[in-house]
Amino acid sequence: MGTNTVLPSTPTKAHSGSNPHLGLSGHTPVVLKRGSRHYGWGNVDQSRTDVTRDLGPSIHELPYQFFQDYILPPLHKDVDVPAVIRRLKNSGGITKAGRWKGFNQDPHKFSAKSSSRSDKTPQAENHVFAKLAPVIENIVQQSGCSEAEPIVVYETLPNSNPICCFDDKRGKPDGWLIFNRHVRFLEDRRDRRRYWRDVATPAEFKLRDTRDDLQDDVNKICWNMHQVMQEDPRRRFVFAFTIENTQMRVWMANRSEVVVSEPFNFIKDHEKFIHFFLSQTYAQEHELGIDTTMTMVAAEETKIPTYDITVRVVETTGEGQNKVETVEDRVFRTKYLINGDGAKSLRGRGTRIWKVQEVEGGEEDADSSGVLKDVWVDEDRQREGDILEEIRDQPNLNDTDSEELKRLLLTPIARGDVFIDGVCDDTRTLITRGATIPENSKRFHLDIPLSHQPSHARTTVTADIPVTGNIFLPAPTERIQRLVKYHRKRHYRIVFKEECKPLSKATSLLQVFSALFSITIGLRVIHTNGSGWVHRDISAGNILILEGPNVNKAKLSDLEYAKRLDTGGKHEGTANFMSVEVDAGTYLFSSTLQRPQRSKAKANADHLAFRRQLDQRALTDKVGRRDQSILHQKPNEFSYNPIHDLESIWWIAVYFVVNKETSIAARDNQGTADENQAGVDTRLTEKQLLYARSLFYGAKARSDAVSIPHTTDNPLDNHLRGLPSHLSLVCTELIELRQALRTHYATIESPEFNIDKMVCDELYEDFMQAFQFIIVALYEQDVTVRALPAFTREEAPVESHDKQAAKTDDGDVDGSVSSTGTKRRNQEEAESSSAPKRQRPATRSQANK
Repeated sequence: MGTNTVLPSTPTKAHSGSNPHLGLSGHTPVVLKRGSRHYGWGNVDQSRTDVTRDLGPSIHELPYQFFQDYILPPLHKDVDVPAVIRRLKNSGGITKAGRWKGFNQDPHKFSAKSSSRSDKTPQAENHVFAKLAPVIENIVQQSGCSEAEPIVVYETLPNSNPICCFDDKRGKPDGWLIFNRHVRFLEDRRDRRRYWRDVATPAEFKLRDTRDDLQDDVNKICWNMHQVMQEDPRRRFVFAFTIENTQMRVWMANRSEVVVSEPFNFIKDHEKFIHFFLSQTYAQEHELGIDTTMTMVAAEETKIPTYDITVRVVETTGEGQNKVETVEDRVFRTKYLINGDGAKSLRGRGTRIWKVQEVEGGEEDADSSGVLKDVWVDEDRQREGDILEEIRDQPNLNDTDSEELKRLLLTPIARGDVFIDGVCDDTRTLITRGATIPENSKRFHLDIPLSHQPSHARTTVTADIPVTGNIFLPAPTERIQRLVKYHRKRHYRIVFKEECKPLSKATSLLQVFSALFSITIGLRVIHTNGSGWVHRDISAGNILILEGPNVNKAKLSDLEYAKRLDTGGKHEGTANFMSVEVDAGTYLFSSTLQRPQRSKAKANADHLAFRRQLDQRALTDKVGRRDQSILHQKPNEFSYNPIHDLESIWWIAVYFVVNKETSIAARDNQGTADENQAGVDTRLTEKQLLYARSLFYGAKARSDAVSIPHTTDNPLDNHLRGLPSHLSLVCTELIELRQALRTHYATIESPEFNIDKMVCDELYEDFMQAFQFIIVALYEQDVTVRALPAFTREEAPVESHDKQAAKTDDGDVDGSVSSTGTKRRNQEEAESSSAPKRQRPATRSQANK
């Protein structure tokens, strides 16, 4: 454990829930996590383009003075830039023509004597910009900081690609500032290797400044910054620079902003050039984006480092003026990375999940292990640990519901915001020293196709500020004017007791539907107790499977977007599993349907008994019978409500049936599903593959799937009927659930009803009854699932460890964290064939008789 610090109580800064500089009011804007996740697959040029696409059509282009005042590290106290310029002129580093020594002419003129073809070759480019190394070295020598040691050194023209720890990717920058400590360590070993984690500031160069040259540098530098942020878990932000002919730009990326400076002439504007490199050379580690609360342990001995991560835990005692906060630093040592997919986007939550062991007195505590989640949360969000505490501690919970919440929710053992150099780690307060990016700043056009939609983060889109200031821009268009703004974020850590794997990695439909059944029971408790809570981001990555004696022990995670029903809240969710109404931002159904009442207590008891049988692997044929109930609700202004959570559950079920390759699971002599004996029953046709693509990668197909009423006209219903025969019962239930969802929407959105926490009282029963029918059938004959071969590039994850991931960051974004094509042993064992069999009634009405 770390030292304890007692602090006097200070009033907590109130968050209004709005930021006038971001154009936000009331509730923060939409979460629409929809994107490619192609970064590690295929052609490196395509990967670079994908990274840039995720940034949206344009970013802020700021004056260099703004960078100097608020973004770049402050200069060392001994640095006097005008004095440095005088010393460089006296020593010949700056010529009488006012140019850097070695750059007596502009870069594009250096190869004038050679052919135009050879002038464009990388060799010519490398030859010219290799001259930067002595220029920068001379600047450092004349800096006047004789007693200060440079934290970074400049290297140009790397001989080989930097080594990746977490993803095997090709490509290298044209140059970089690299952390000096690592250079010294490798030189002692006569080792010339470089790691991405040791790149402080990447660079890209072009001899010319044409539109194509600029666009190529933009793609490459965005990819380089993405690589640094992904490969080094300690990086909170990253600087970079690009040069096209004489035009130099400075870049900065953190988890909520990517900005670029206005260009300046690096050959003649000595003051800016010197300021940039000396601000980097003599910065402190945290001023270059390093998280000093996360230290490497034996990093040089292995490819994947071990880290000691500090979690700042604050305990509050007393009230009023006697209120005191006790701060305790608890240290956790990483054993391996469980999941790092959330760090694949430059902007977003940047979530990483680690298996950790607590460290006390420098030694690991063998009895204190857990799973650590390191994440950048929206600044005005309630923290996940606080939400879990509030849900668990709701007043008037009966014993059954209290036990259900213990079963459903993860158990935090440490949590707190991250503090760097005594200041809370915030993308504005600390990283830009509290400055707000000017709203009237220029826009730097990223030249992304019209069809692209940005992904992986909460965004606000504005179209009221003209795009100016870029010489390569075409005439302003509405698309270019749309600036994607990411919400201000704060660094947060939470450690959970349980280690799980996400449902997205399940390879068995029995495991999938057992988990969905259990989560539905838990959602009823969350929705209907107290003022009622809604999750608002249910996905295949946020439902976890806790493996052990119980085959269907499921946990619900990622509650940072959860809200009470009485606090409102609109657009939230992961695109592939989001309710179509939430995606549209409006109510889509209306009717005056009414349905008869049901006994809630009896139905709930039946489902809990059914799950106990399932836990004990002693499933009988006692499946509860379904009644009907009347709802008493009415929609006013559109707001997220419990039915939207349930629709997300339905979309997860559809995902595993439609967007996966399935086969009948063979059984061994003990009746256990043996995946090694499984064979593909029927491969999907090209038409079916294309529909799966459209359904989970496009909004219109999803909307049609829910909103078209007649089953003969509904494209999803028709698609489900055409799937292999071993899925027929599952598909029948999903079709009926779709109809139940639509009918329920129509009922509650009629004028005479009001929406409240009991809005789904009957719908829970529809879901649990359907899942029971499916589980009974799968219990006798399971179905295995694997990634669709046609979409391996989008779906198959890059595993960072042979353990399964505890959970994902941004939900299971378009299948990016789904199971791979490699065979894995099914984690559940089915009951022997001697278990009683139940025949599924031909229709739901027969089941009720």
